[in-house]
Amino acid sequence: MSSQHWIFLSPHFDDVALSCGGLVWDLAQQGDRVEIWTVLGGFPSDEDYSAFARQNHRLWGMSGREAIKARRGEDKAACEILGARPRHFDWPDCIYRRDPNTGEAVVNNNRELFNKAPEPYLVEEIASMLKIEIPQDAVLVCPMGLGNHIDHQAVVQACEPLSRVNFYYADYPYILKTFDSPDFHGGKWEKVRRFLGQGAQRAWGKAVLCYASQLSGIWGDVGDVRPTLRHYMAGGGGRLWQRKTPD
Repeated sequence: MSSQHWIFLSPHFDDVALSCGGLVWDLAQQGDRVEIWTVLGGFPSDEDYSAFARQNHRLWGMSGREAIKARRGEDKAACEILGARPRHFDWPDCIYRRDPNTGEAVVNNNRELFNKAPEPYLVEEIASMLKIEIPQDAVLVCPMGLGNHIDHQAVVQACEPLSRVNFYYADYPYILKTFDSPDFHGGKWEKVRRFLGQGAQRAWGKAVLCYASQLSGIWGDVGDVRPTLRHYMAGGGGRLWQRKTPD
């Protein structure tokens, strides 16, 4: 059986591992080459952090370049468990970005984080990179953009002009709040069914636990990580999706 080359686009360091880490492990186990590209994983350009960035630093227990260095290390450890190759790009997370014309922070609170559109120039730059860097024979997997996070939307919009996205993954944990959305039940999406066994579940949980700086913000109690992912996978979560073509 010939192996395939998969590229999963991850807005942040943990998005692919959180959303479909068991599947990534399963693909690697069958001999496929799997890469996880973290698009918005760059270092902040300076230390002029916004109040919102400082708020996040307090949550993580580290700041600025220290935080990004640590998060890159977390991602490398998770990818090693999943059998994937990490690649980190230099665009910074939205909490570090500023409007090039006004110098104002792009996002200043959680409401803006999930309600503002991504910067058009950023979307164009990411799209240009993807057109150049993605091999023609690669299977491309993009996030759906559930939850409307500004960085997730930037990656989704950058993929739109490519016309070559093969599959999508449901952004976790945002899918837990949006699964009843008409998008899932109105014929727009179709799940790609795949069996994932206990090995995938164990690797998924182990990989997610690598992102120690982020876990309290998602679960609160780290002990909930494995049972929550186990329940999600047993219910059909962590697989891929395809857009349905109109009849």
